[in-house]
Amino acid sequence: MAGSPTALVGLRNRTMVLTIGGALFVLLIWFVAYFSPAGKQLASANTQTQAALVQQSQLDQQLARLRSYSKETSTLVQLSDRLSAALPPTVDIYDYITALSNAAVAAHVSIQNVSPTTPTSAGAVSVIQVNVTTTGTYDETLAFIKALYALPRLTIISSLQISGGGTSASRGTSLQGTFTLDIFSLPTAPTKTG
Repeated sequence: MAGSPTALVGLRNRTMVLTIGGALFVLLIWFVAYFSPAGKQLASANTQTQAALVQQSQLDQQLARLRSYSKETSTLVQLSDRLSAALPPTVDIYDYITALSNAAVAAHVSIQNVSPTTPTSAGAVSVIQVNVTTTGTYDETLAFIKALYALPRLTIISSLQISGGGTSASRGTSLQGTFTLDIFSLPTAPTKTG
């Protein structure tokens, strides 16, 4: 019965099942050895790609902001220069007195006296009080007041006394003005050595 057709068919079926099983086993080993690590690498690459896209989006937004700022650079530099002129880093007022004299000449006012006081600290700034006595007509004095507010260095008129004139005075009558001006400086922090 060893040669019977049923036994041969059974033997063939068993051989085929073992061959198919062996082939499937080889395919399983090949899948685990080759495709599984590649799949993990692909997932890792996808994660890195997503992170890179998010970072690129953030960098594009930052670049857009920087481009916007670069268009405004000249305006920001002008504002910085104006601030530096309004609050210089020094209590030296030689340049201020020169600007004050030029403003008086432009307004046709005669300066009789200029007396600055010692700077005092007021928080982060130093305040210098400058007392100025002028002579000029009403229109000239008004022009001088406008010129004071137009000076590059921040100037505040803290008090003003006008004398002269009277009931019979006209716009051409000479008046004496006594101004108390406050100007400011923003001292730089001392540098540390060592």
